[in-house]
Amino acid sequence: MEILSICIMYHKMIMKSLLFYTSILLTTSALFSQNNSNNKFSLRGKVIGQDTGFVHIGYFNSSLKYVDDSCYLKNGEFQFIGFINGATRASFYGKRKSRSVDDPNWMEMFLEPGNIKASFTVNEFKKAQISGSKSQNEFTIYNKRIGSLNNKWNNVFDELNNAKIRKDSIKVEKIYNEQLPIYREENIRISRNYIQEFPNSDISAYLLFNEINLSLDSLKYFYSLLNPSVQHSFYGNNIDSSIIKQEKLQIGNPAPDFTQTDLNGNQISLKKFKGKYILLDFWASWCVPCREENPYLKEAYAKYHDKGFEIIGFSMDGPENKNAWIEAIKKDNLPWIQLCDFKVWNSKVISEYNYLGGKGIPANFLINPEGQIIVKDLRRDDIEKKLSELIK
Repeated sequence: MEILSICIMYHKMIMKSLLFYTSILLTTSALFSQNNSNNKFSLRGKVIGQDTGFVHIGYFNSSLKYVDDSCYLKNGEFQFIGFINGATRASFYGKRKSRSVDDPNWMEMFLEPGNIKASFTVNEFKKAQISGSKSQNEFTIYNKRIGSLNNKWNNVFDELNNAKIRKDSIKVEKIYNEQLPIYREENIRISRNYIQEFPNSDISAYLLFNEINLSLDSLKYFYSLLNPSVQHSFYGNNIDSSIIKQEKLQIGNPAPDFTQTDLNGNQISLKKFKGKYILLDFWASWCVPCREENPYLKEAYAKYHDKGFEIIGFSMDGPENKNAWIEAIKKDNLPWIQLCDFKVWNSKVISEYNYLGGKGIPANFLINPEGQIIVKDLRRDDIEKKLSELIK
């Protein structure tokens, strides 16, 4: 079961794969390696219940390029060969019934250099038998723990979904405010306990970077618990990079400036709005929790825009989603400034603000008239409440 980290909390909390992509692309050039026997993997296996057709695997290779490979089954058997930088998360799937990570013919796994064997059963991919990957064995331990938590909370997730379908805003608000914070704490506790129990595991570094929304001090503390070899691993180096960037984004520090063309072709920079309160909001058209925040942003904007408040939206949409981004702005009737460089993980602005390190979208920064960051990640009506304190 996965947690959204580029959309953080949503039904069953299952979308952490986007955060994974970010962690890969934040890796320093020092981690690039040449293709050789030390980083070569072979994944050989069989799909029980399917003799022909294709199976697919997606992962970032040793050159940090995303590989979406496929193999035609012969008597149900397959083999993938590639080159990776140590323990690497991968998506493996057959004939999918949906794009959901709950799909019975999709699973995530950890590859490692060496020979890996796997056995999958149609409609039960998540119960695959995998050998030859130490990280996969350790990841299975984590998945069992987080799976037990999610099973415990399934009724609450179902209640939340049903309340949204019924448009029962009172019920939705109650679950968000009273129950989901408890779930988040239990989720964080499981990940923290795992890191403390397995400081020699690359999975601990993966969880620390991708799964836990920690304060900077807590991030530093848990990073210090990792074995030095894990600290300098693929994911460990990303944590170190994240710490450096997050230190620049602490409350009271100047918000990094940038210049970007808006939807109407105007050049936009933060310094252009100095003297106003600015909410820099990171979102995407495909991010459901982001879209759910928009009504609250609209209320705050309508009430305080004429009093010196501005919102600048920065989208995570890629070039293939340009029309979807424009349509989302129209559909949600968003009147504020909208930016998107369509570079997604390679965006300098996204890298500069590093909000994806262990978190996800929606994410925002409230900037004061002097250009300093004063609050981060306001949710729902907290934005309007905070502005009521600042703008009289």
